[in-house]
Amino acid sequence: GSWTDEEIITAIRDGLRPDGSLIGPPMPSPFYATMSDYDVQSIVAYLRTVEPISNVVPKSEYSIPLPPNYGPKVESVPEVSKDDLLAYGRYVTHTLGHCTECHTPMSEGRIDFSRLNAGGRVLPNVFGVVTGVSLNITPHPAAGIGEWSDDEIKRAITDGVSRDGRELVKMMGFPYYKNINEEDMKAMIAYLRSVPPFPELE
Repeated sequence: GSWTDEEIITAIRDGLRPDGSLIGPPMPSPFYATMSDYDVQSIVAYLRTVEPISNVVPKSEYSIPLPPNYGPKVESVPEVSKDDLLAYGRYVTHTLGHCTECHTPMSEGRIDFSRLNAGGRVLPNVFGVVTGVSLNITPHPAAGIGEWSDDEIKRAITDGVSRDGRELVKMMGFPYYKNINEEDMKAMIAYLRSVPPFPELE
């Protein structure tokens, strides 16, 4: 409640608290760094409407070393035009949804963007769910979602159900993703189909 709008925006996009300390995982600030001014300001406006609750939160402790920062301070980010379907789809998928964070494998402790969305990342037990391994969501016809229909991809995102009817591990925010509108979903699916296909990781 005492944070200014700018301090909240800095926490979201730069991963920095008002005292200058870094916010570690699971906060995806490296992805939120490209969030548009309009969207981040909209988040702040929404947070201002939430009923205040007094809750003592312990200081965060991280089991991994944190970098000194996530990069130069974010100054201003323009909106991505919805007329550019793939660019907007990338924005919704990569920045807002940060799907890449879990669905891209790690290499030497860092996300390996050369194998974007290839899956295979082991996800630890968090939020009371079982440990899982992220799926390949590239358009590879066998290892990925290349043979999936748009409706099957949408169902996986919003309902947590795989193409074969199998229930997916509840690490994704399915209850929240149900609110993705048709325009954004169409852009997301178009973008996912545009990335390079990757076979199964060895």
